[in-house]
Amino acid sequence: MRKTCLIALLALAPLFAHGAEPYREYDLAETYEPHVSGDMRLSGSYRHWANPGNLDWRMAGNPDENWKLNWKFMDPPFNSAVHGGHFAMDRGELLFKELNLKGRFAKCLGAGKGGLKGLRARYPMYRADLKRIAGLEEVIESCAAREGRVLQNGSYDNSAVSLFVAGRSNGMPIRIDVGKGVMRDAFERGRTLFHTRAGKLNLACSSCHTHQIGLQLRGTVITTPYGDAAHYPVYRTKYFLQSLHLRFIECNLDTRVQPLMPGSRAYTDLEVFLTGLTNGYPVSVPSERD
Repeated sequence: MRKTCLIALLALAPLFAHGAEPYREYDLAETYEPHVSGDMRLSGSYRHWANPGNLDWRMAGNPDENWKLNWKFMDPPFNSAVHGGHFAMDRGELLFKELNLKGRFAKCLGAGKGGLKGLRARYPMYRADLKRIAGLEEVIESCAAREGRVLQNGSYDNSAVSLFVAGRSNGMPIRIDVGKGVMRDAFERGRTLFHTRAGKLNLACSSCHTHQIGLQLRGTVITTPYGDAAHYPVYRTKYFLQSLHLRFIECNLDTRVQPLMPGSRAYTDLEVFLTGLTNGYPVSVPSERD
């Protein structure tokens, strides 16, 4: 008996060796096109929300069809009233001016001769100073630290600065190159994570946002992952100001998955993936969601 157990343990030993991959389950992977128009193949809903300025409001008021707008109707100009996102943008402008008194903060963020215009549309990007790909909020934290300020990634003030910076690119299409090099590698890692099942409910992002599109989940109709990155940070009426990484944390908690810290490599890979699926769609902030 002891000999049999020993043989069994020796057979399993390679599985527990250093560097061995843990067991994972994956959803059936879709062939995502790294451009927002790829939604034409996934759900066919892209034609309904491709032009943010020409949405069919009748669909927004129809419970059976509103999912086809991919919740884009929740953003301005559908709701042009002042909401918490506007106040956050004002706070971000104040903080930005304080940090940029000598012009170093904007330069650190990557602003060129055109100032902040178009900057948000190029994030996430590879940062040589950080020696890794980083989202805008992570870079804000790093650049603020150089000015002697603590703006932790995921905090209200960090997201407020991000919102202000993003506002200088309103209407400009997201353009990140995920076709080569480290950005392509991150996009592919993000794609894999998107389809990886995890947690007590054994769900992946794609379990809902690919394979259950148009169905209801906890009173919400599930939509595609295309185009969403252009609207972050977003004002959530229940969760205040939310960066994209905080949204990942919320989804992890809802699906009983151990969340990670904002700025983690896994979350950044997911950000690259989702931003790649937003290529071509214009930055639209401040936005509001339930």
